[in-house]
Amino acid sequence: MKKNGFIGKASVYVLKKNWILAVLLLVMIIISMSLQLVPAFIIRRIIDENFSKGILKGVWLLAAWYLAAQAGTNVVEFLKVIITTVLGQKILNRLRMLMSQRLSELPMKYFTNTPVGDVMSRLTTDVDAINTIFSAGIIGVVTDMFKIGGLLVSLYIIAPQLVWLEAAVVPLVFLMSNYFRKNIFKFQKQVRARIADIYTFIQEWLRGIRTVKAYSLEKNGEAKFREPLNNHLSAISSIAFYDSWFPCVMQTLRAVVIAVSLWLAAKNGTVFSLALTAGSLAAIADLIGRLFAPIEALAQEFQTIQQAMAGIARVREFADVPVEERKHIDQPIDETRGLEITGLSFAYNNVSVLSNINVELKTGEKSVFIGRSGAGKTTLMNLTAGLYRPMEGTVRICGADPYTLPPRKRRRLLGVVPQMPQIFDGTVRENITLGDDTITQDEIEAAVDAVGLRETIAALPQGFDTVIGEGAAGLSSGEIQLLSLARAIAANPKVLLLDEPTSGLDSQTEQKVFAAIRSAGEGRTILSISHRLSGIIDADYVYLMANGKIVESGASDDLEQRNGWYAMYQKIENAGWDFT
Repeated sequence: MKKNGFIGKASVYVLKKNWILAVLLLVMIIISMSLQLVPAFIIRRIIDENFSKGILKGVWLLAAWYLAAQAGTNVVEFLKVIITTVLGQKILNRLRMLMSQRLSELPMKYFTNTPVGDVMSRLTTDVDAINTIFSAGIIGVVTDMFKIGGLLVSLYIIAPQLVWLEAAVVPLVFLMSNYFRKNIFKFQKQVRARIADIYTFIQEWLRGIRTVKAYSLEKNGEAKFREPLNNHLSAISSIAFYDSWFPCVMQTLRAVVIAVSLWLAAKNGTVFSLALTAGSLAAIADLIGRLFAPIEALAQEFQTIQQAMAGIARVREFADVPVEERKHIDQPIDETRGLEITGLSFAYNNVSVLSNINVELKTGEKSVFIGRSGAGKTTLMNLTAGLYRPMEGTVRICGADPYTLPPRKRRRLLGVVPQMPQIFDGTVRENITLGDDTITQDEIEAAVDAVGLRETIAALPQGFDTVIGEGAAGLSSGEIQLLSLARAIAANPKVLLLDEPTSGLDSQTEQKVFAAIRSAGEGRTILSISHRLSGIIDADYVYLMANGKIVESGASDDLEQRNGWYAMYQKIENAGWDFT
C-alpha cells in the first residue's frame, strides 16, 4: 500500500460519501471570511456619512447590520466547527476501520515481534493525533489564510499605502506566536511525562503496599514521591510563565501596530500623513485588531500539524507492514485420518526452531510433547493450529492443511486451549461461541456438560447471558480454564490442541481440569504440550523435544524402560527441578 494510503483512502471515501457537507464547509469558509470584513466598512460609513455630518437617520439600521454581521460570523463559525467535526470523526472512524482490517490481515510474526502497547498506541493515540489535522489543522489553516487575505484586501481598499506595514506584521506575529507555542508545547510534553511518572509511582506503591507496610517504608515512599511531584510542579510553572507573557506581548504588539497605522493614516502634520477620514481610521483599527486573531491561530495550527506528523508517520509505518498472503482453500475432510506432520521445519528470522519433525496420530490417539522452554513445543502447536505457514514439510489434520483451510471450517476441525485463556467482554455464551452463530445452543450446553461447568454457569445471575470480562465475573482460574476448554470443543472439533492446560493451577483444580479434558477429549485426537511429565494425560505417545528436534518418543511405559531422555526427565522432576 502506498504511503499515506490509509489516510488518503479514508479521506476520499468519506468526502465522496458526504460531498454535500464538504461543499457546505467550503461555502462556510468563504462566508466566514466575507462576514469578517463587513463590520469595518459599516463602522466607516456610520462615522463618515452619519456622525461626522450630524445625520442620525439610518444609524440604527447600520447598527443592526453590524450586529447581524457579528451574529452571522458566530453562526457560521458554529456551523463550520460542526461540519468539520463530523467530517473529521467520519474520516477517523474510517481510518480505524482500515487499520483494524489491516491488523486482521497481518501475519502472526508481527504480533509476536511487536509489543501490544505499540499496536494499541498506533490505533488510539496516533490516530487521535491525526484527528487534530482534520478538526483544527488543515481546515483551520485554510480558513485563517482566507481571513488574512480578506483582511489585507480590505485594508488595501481603505488605505493602500498601509498594506506594506500590515503585510510585514503578519510574519512577525506568526514567528512570535510560534515561539511561545513551541515552548508551551515543550513543557506540556514534560507535564505529561511527569504525570506518567506520578502514575507509575502510585501504581507501583499500591501494588506493593503489603511489602511497604511489612517493612515500614511509608516515610521512604513519601520522600521518593516528592521528586516526581516537584518535577511536575516545575513544568507547570514553566507553562504558566509563557502563558502569562504571551497575551501581554501580543496585546502590546497589536497596540503598537494600531498606533503606528493610525498615526500614519491620520493628519499628523508630516509628509507621511495619509489624512484619512475618522471613519477610515476606525475601520483600520478594527481590521488590524481582527488581523491578529487568525495569524495567532495559524501559528497554533501549524504547530498542531507538526505534532500530528508523528502520528501520520507511525500510521504510514503500519500501512507498510506486509500483509499475510493466505489463500483459503476449501478442502475435503477425511475423518478417518488423524494428525500427520511430515518433515516439518521452521525458523524465526533465520534462527532454526524446528527441524524435520515427523508425527503421525491416528483418529482418537492422544500425544504429549515434553521439553523445557525453547525446545520448540509452542511453535509446533502454532503450526499445527494453522497460525504459521511451514517453511518446509507439511501439516495435515484429517487430510486438510490447517493454514489454508477457511476459518469456519477450521473451527469445526480443531479446537485450541491456550496456556493463558483469554476471556472477552461479553456473555458466557459469546465467550464460548466467539461470535460463531453456527454453533447451536445444544452444542454449547453439550460442551459445558462435558467440562463440568453446568452448575457454575447456572449459579451466575443470568446464566449463559451473564456478562463477563476482565476478572471473569468472579470465576476462579480453574473455571476460566474449563470455560476455555468448553470453547474449544463447542464446535465439536476432531482434534484438540492443549498448551499447558493446567499451568499455574493447584493440585486439586489440576485434577478437576484433567477430568474435564478426559471427558472432552473422548474420541478426539489430542496434541498437548507440557514442561512436566505430570502433565501427561492418558497419552498414547510421548514425544520429548530438545533444540527443535524430537529426541525420544514412544509409549510412556516403554520410555521408562529405556533409561534415556524420558527416564532422565523423570529423575530430575522427582528431584524437584523446574524445567521452565
